Amino acid sequence: MKVIYTAAHGGFAAEHAPLGGGAAVCDMLCAEWARTRPFELELYKPRGVTGAAITSFDTKAYARFCREFGHASTEFILKHDPRKTAVLVNDISEGPDFKLLHAQGYRIVTLWHVDVVAYIASMYAKGLVSPRTLVKLDAAFGWMFPDILNLIFDKQADCLDYSVAHIVPAPDVKQTILETYPHINSGKIDVVPWGAPPDSEPPAPRDAARDAFGIPRDAFVMLTLSRLSPEKNQQLLLDALYSWEQQRNFPARPMYVFVCGAAAYMQGARHEASLRAKAARLRKTKVIFAGHVHGQRKREAFGAADLYVFPSKHESYGLTLMEAFQAGLPALTLSHAGAAALMEPAFGAMTTRSGFLPALQRLVSAGLPAMGAAARDHASAHPFAGAAARIAARLI
Repeated sequence: MKVIYTAAHGGFAAEHAPLGGGAAVCDMLCAEWARTRPFELELYKPRGVTGAAITSFDTKAYARFCREFGHASTEFILKHDPRKTAVLVNDISEGPDFKLLHAQGYRIVTLWHVDVVAYIASMYAKGLVSPRTLVKLDAAFGWMFPDILNLIFDKQADCLDYSVAHIVPAPDVKQTILETYPHINSGKIDVVPWGAPPDSEPPAPRDAARDAFGIPRDAFVMLTLSRLSPEKNQQLLLDALYSWEQQRNFPARPMYVFVCGAAAYMQGARHEASLRAKAARLRKTKVIFAGHVHGQRKREAFGAADLYVFPSKHESYGLTLMEAFQAGLPALTLSHAGAAALMEPAFGAMTTRSGFLPALQRLVSAGLPAMGAAARDHASAHPFAGAAARIAARLI
């Protein structure tokens, strides 16, 4: 059997562009299935565009890219015999024509890296409107919405109606889908946590890593690792440190923050400028903007750190959180679907926005090495290969 894997953000690993977790999962699945060969796999990715260009599109350009890629991938799939071909969709808004492919007899399995309707409710509606209400508003007033919103709502609804299975990385994501679309059979939705990234090299030795960045060996080092976009919420850490600097109990030892990642997508550049302005206010904390790190530089960043900080407002999983666990780092996270699926008290703390600074203060003075060891054991027990095998079984 053949599987056509459509991925608008896939196949750009060599560029090291800040495309996000969906792109990383695509690359890891392709590598794992190339090794295990459960079926014949063909990746259908964008032609004539770079990963960096995709992250720089404005709203109108991105909507156009979604529609063009969806049309092109549909035409490509239709050239294959539906009796011998399954379709795996990596990116929903950029996905093929689900209804047409279903009518032609193709089996479609969809990966949910993010529930975009829930994301809109959380990030833009500030949680004041539920995803279910947004879907109802779209049904009644969608003709008034911008093109990108119509595309998002229509594609998400179609993928739910016409895919034979949906793979989600966390239980909370499944629950939100069922609440938003109550007609969907829960048996079609499989919760498959991605697990720890494969072939992850160990972090660089602590002293050597700190020497590489010019960091004192007695410093306390916090690390964030994600693209620079508003939903990643790195400002929460910088604001908390600013508040703490005004208090008498701020540590006497050197305090450092790594902000690893590059600006990406529509609001990325403005968000980076805001982060740099907030960092400039700090007088007792040194902030290092390391850019998009990979390879040896990434190993050094993990090796130099004491604590991983995962302040995102909205996450369906947390691949970088699992990478931090692999590196033996405890974590401080906000409460969201991704953290709820992974965090345990033994690995650090999951908190609210109002509780963030107190939680950070507790962790700075806590026994972090023991937490890091527990986190490393957890990551070792949940390899990505297990997720790849479960998804392959759904496709065959």
